[in-house]
Amino acid sequence: SAALDVYKRQFLVAVYASTKPELKILGELVRLLKSDAELFKTFYSNGFLTFMLVILSVFSGADLVASDLKSKAFPLYFARPLSRLDYLAGKLGILLFYLLAFTLLPGILLLLFKMLFSGSLAVAPGVLLAIVAFPLVVSTCLAALTLALSSLSPNTKFVQIAIFLVYIFSNNLAHILRAIFKSDYAFLVSLPGNIQQLGAFLFGLKPAYGFPAWLSLLLPLALTALSLWLLAWRIRKAEATA
Repeated sequence: SAALDVYKRQFLVAVYASTKPELKILGELVRLLKSDAELFKTFYSNGFLTFMLVILSVFSGADLVASDLKSKAFPLYFARPLSRLDYLAGKLGILLFYLLAFTLLPGILLLLFKMLFSGSLAVAPGVLLAIVAFPLVVSTCLAALTLALSSLSPNTKFVQIAIFLVYIFSNNLAHILRAIFKSDYAFLVSLPGNIQQLGAFLFGLKPAYGFPAWLSLLLPLALTALSLWLLAWRIRKAEATA
């Protein structure tokens, strides 16, 4: 949390500095964040923030379903007027609250501070839409994936390790495949790689890798759907065997 606070303050300083030409010491950072699209794409798809979201998923979501598997609580849940959809929505809502609190909320605050420092309310509609859409897509994907992995085992430690390994292994695998096949398409299997490419697509910037950036929108949506299906299937199976 403290590291994320420092990260967000750096962007606020950059926004302020971009409106003050006399602050030459921050000129390089101001140059990199010369446009609204570049500013928010860098803020959202930076590798540090992605890593912190994975860590947040590990500690806030790994036990959400695993603890219910361990205590065999599903018959008790569904004996009440509670449907599986209600259960899934509740668990997903908990994790989304934490993830959006560190993505969407800071993004909106950053936008408000930029307007305050620059004295202008002008923001391109496409950028405004991307400021909302990017954290929603990424947070929903991470939340669904975390809950799906949480449903695989009642051992919370195992789930925490699995979530972290998905992040690390996917990126390492992408680099290995790229070295073998000499193609940027290898980064389609990389979680941080897809997040960077998605940021470029939504904010209308040059893609980080040499494949159509829109593919990095379809893949998180497909992963979200697959994760939710796996989660629902695991819950039905656990309920039947409880």
